[in-house]
Amino acid sequence: MRCRAFTIVEIIVVVVVIGILAAVAIPRFVGAREDSAVAAAAEDLKAIELAVDMYYAKHAAYPPDVNRTQQVSQLTPYFKADNPFAKPCPIGGVYDWEGPPSWSPPQVAIRKNGTNVYSDADALALDRHFDDGDLTTGRFRQDGSQRLTFYLAAD
Repeated sequence: MRCRAFTIVEIIVVVVVIGILAAVAIPRFVGAREDSAVAAAAEDLKAIELAVDMYYAKHAAYPPDVNRTQQVSQLTPYFKADNPFAKPCPIGGVYDWEGPPSWSPPQVAIRKNGTNVYSDADALALDRHFDDGDLTTGRFRQDGSQRLTFYLAAD
């Protein structure tokens, strides 16, 4: 009676095929993860803009400036989900409300914070979402090496 088993050649072929599939799938998975972080940051900025617009409509003023990593408690009732200021930015960094009296027009900054930093590629991808992919123009800009700015309204 003869035992039936896989030959070494068949096993090598299977391992090579699995390796090729992994080589194709892993970069796509990593790219999808980065794309989802940019989309989540864009949604946070849109939610902040909507909350600020509703606050302004009710109070005829913008919420006052707060220090970075602090929540803008006045805006909490205007968010459908959690207050984005209560969490890190998905691309890295922290959100910072830049309101009156120090900042005009009001803006949301994404600031690098210790080891929690955004990449240049993510900053450009977020700019392409809002503008033209140029971080020196438009509503979304890079101000220095430590800060991205999303301008909400013009005076």
